[in-house]
Amino acid sequence: MGTQVVESANPVEYLVHATGDWAVYFLVGVLWLSPLRIWLGKRSGFSWIKRLQSHRRNIGLASAFYAALHFTLHVLDNPEWEILWKDLQRVYLLTGFLAFLILLLLALTSSNAIVRKLGANRWKNLHRLIYFAVMLAAIHLFLDEKSSDLQALILFVPLIAAELLRFGFWCYGYCQKKR
Repeated sequence: MGTQVVESANPVEYLVHATGDWAVYFLVGVLWLSPLRIWLGKRSGFSWIKRLQSHRRNIGLASAFYAALHFTLHVLDNPEWEILWKDLQRVYLLTGFLAFLILLLLALTSSNAIVRKLGANRWKNLHRLIYFAVMLAAIHLFLDEKSSDLQALILFVPLIAAELLRFGFWCYGYCQKKR
């Protein structure tokens, strides 16, 4: 599942797409950690999931880093402000930009000091924006003509199903506690 512009004569365009792919891979990967921990974490042979869970912050920061590289390379490839302004009027680029801004906000608020300053509940509510960011990233990927729809389907459909299942289990547990 690599970028679709491997044969591109423009190395910056290739890097724009490659860094965007890696930003999405890390974003989807970090969101898979909780469902995997819930479903497989207690089974023998899957203790690596618990260890990987302790690196969620770093994986999220990697996603933000690659998104920042992706955005920076896009700007370097299109340095005129008029082009950048017109780009933001295209839905697929606007959704990518908004996802980048959310990832940047989450990266800037990911330190222990910020968690203490905001308080755990406010910090957690802020970091739930990751679900909005992944939705925007999915739209960005689906609407990009140079990306494969199959790649987007493989990345996002199982993740959406896993998150819906996880939400269903949470609702079931919540209802059981209310009884």
